[in-house]
Amino acid sequence: MKSNNKPTESTIGSPSILIVDDVPKNIQTDEGYNLFFAQSGEAALKQINSRAFDLILLDIMMPEMDGFEVCSEIRKNKETKNIPVIFLTAKSDEEAIAKGFYLGGVDYITKPFNSVELLARVKTHIFLRQREKELQNLNVTKDTLISIISHDLKTPFFNIIGLGELLINNYEDYDDAMKKELIMNMIDSSRASHNLLDNLLSWTSIQTGKIMYDPVKIDLETIVSEILDFIISQAKNKEVECLYKAQSKIYVYADINMLKTIIRNLVTNGIKYTPRGGKVEVQAIEADNRVIIEVIDTGIGISPDQLKKLFTTKEMKSTLGTENEPGTGFGLILTKEFIEMNQGKIEVASVEGKGTTFKFDLPSTR
Repeated sequence: MKSNNKPTESTIGSPSILIVDDVPKNIQTDEGYNLFFAQSGEAALKQINSRAFDLILLDIMMPEMDGFEVCSEIRKNKETKNIPVIFLTAKSDEEAIAKGFYLGGVDYITKPFNSVELLARVKTHIFLRQREKELQNLNVTKDTLISIISHDLKTPFFNIIGLGELLINNYEDYDDAMKKELIMNMIDSSRASHNLLDNLLSWTSIQTGKIMYDPVKIDLETIVSEILDFIISQAKNKEVECLYKAQSKIYVYADINMLKTIIRNLVTNGIKYTPRGGKVEVQAIEADNRVIIEVIDTGIGISPDQLKKLFTTKEMKSTLGTENEPGTGFGLILTKEFIEMNQGKIEVASVEGKGTTFKFDLPSTR
């Protein structure tokens, strides 16, 4: 184990363990755990409330606030109540052991302890904690899928059915212009259903670890042109201009299917929230072996409060476009995950009433 006072870039992602002992002992191991120390109950609670821990090794015999009191406080907080606690103490009587388990301890080791035994137990509880988190994430995934399928995926199909019935029941009465408009609306609803379903399948593959990442050299202009051709009817139907601008030929090193999804989601999102007569523009430049891509719209913008919730499933909700187009925010979540899988980052800048810019970077092939 490595001792740290604060997390560093190299330890982010490693299991974090807090050792609470008024006479702390450094446990040496090559397991790669990220260790933190506290010499009192009060100091321990401050750390526990300021960062996430995967396991707490908690001494019972401490001045002022003993380990039992610390554990009790941990269990009262809904944000920390599920952190596993292993009690470390010289006490070995049955009453102390029973009290430790009653307060929510997952294990109990008496001093002086055997380091090999302690590390074996630590590994076991870290493993169990990680499996617990995976199950929680799977439950979030399941709830998200059920929510989207039961509501948001139904809406486009209802539109298609309704428009089809309207057309067939009034076919002889409608002129060609009206028929064409209804058919175009049906195509747009079909495309929206296809995009949402495609995003759902891709995101589910990510959550279950079944998606393949296969980066290759890609001509960016070719991909963007293909996407713009795919959504041209949606753009024309709403009278939104879509274009691509780059000063030179640009190649990116990315997974081609993920890149198509990224650009498609950002462009269709821009169209959805841009009023008639507006514009969605894809711009790209190359700098320092990176390709910087921006998708800029002249739409209604995003409020500061909404900006904070764009990329989280916990705050995901339906947001209608400027002409009541259905939206889930789900495409943006998938877009962020795909960009990060391709060694990139995404950021958003928006002014309400003026428009939004999504900016992300990918590796170039130079």
